[in-house]
Amino acid sequence: MLARSILVIGIAAGLASAAFADSFIFSTIDVPGAVKTAAFGINAPGRIVGLYQDGTGMHGFLYKSGGFSTIDDPAASPGTTNATGINASGEIVGNYNDGFGGHGFLDSRGSFSTIDDPAGLPGHTIVFGINNPGQIVGYAYDGTKTHGFLYNRGSFSKIDHPEATFNTNPVGINSSGQIVGYYSSDGIKDHGFLYSGGSFSTIDVPNASTLARGINDSGQIVGYYSDGTGIHGFLYSGGSFSKFDYPAASNTIANGINDRGEIIGYYVDGTGVFHGFLAAPTR
Repeated sequence: MLARSILVIGIAAGLASAAFADSFIFSTIDVPGAVKTAAFGINAPGRIVGLYQDGTGMHGFLYKSGGFSTIDDPAASPGTTNATGINASGEIVGNYNDGFGGHGFLDSRGSFSTIDDPAGLPGHTIVFGINNPGQIVGYAYDGTKTHGFLYNRGSFSKIDHPEATFNTNPVGINSSGQIVGYYSSDGIKDHGFLYSGGSFSTIDVPNASTLARGINDSGQIVGYYSDGTGIHGFLYSGGSFSKFDYPAASNTIANGINDRGEIIGYYVDGTGVFHGFLAAPTR
């Protein structure tokens, strides 16, 4: 179910001055019958994945051509599946719980395979992003902190930010292999990062805790930040930040962006209910 409204993205106080301000059409994404919906991934054709919660628990969803389909990993305990990423081929990644812990999964045309980082404790792997070549990013907990990983054709490579003492959490990856995520050096404040060509660069909204969540093939990055006024979405493009909030939302979380510049995520309304959203640029 989609409900539409129009909002102009403006520049947040204290953020770098952006060279443009785009108009977006915002659409609410609610799975029928769900008490909570959140969107996490979008591919180039505009197919969206995420999670919804109903009376039976949590389930992944795929939204395409105006309709929803449910994604439940067959290895999961009932009501414990969520979908977090999708590439142009329609391969979907996400996570599930089987009663012994959490595991990542890859859904390739209805065929599920489990992804567990051997460097983490059993049942402590989280998967978030997949790019068009099929590379997957996520993170795993080793009993002390989380370490990021890149999973490529059955092989795991560790991703650790050099300043991270508590966590390194890769979340998004584009077709060039550029990776975004967030890390913490004090366990309190998060910092966004871009990992490209073997080097890290920090993405921080001034005076805020920042989480980078998605990147497209043009290098545009989305995520969200927390300051004294709440949680807000951001678009980082051409070295400048733009802030956006879903109209009348108490909190806005941006999770992904595709090559058409369409942004997805979720927002929290005045009653505390989660709703997915799609923000489509008008130009």
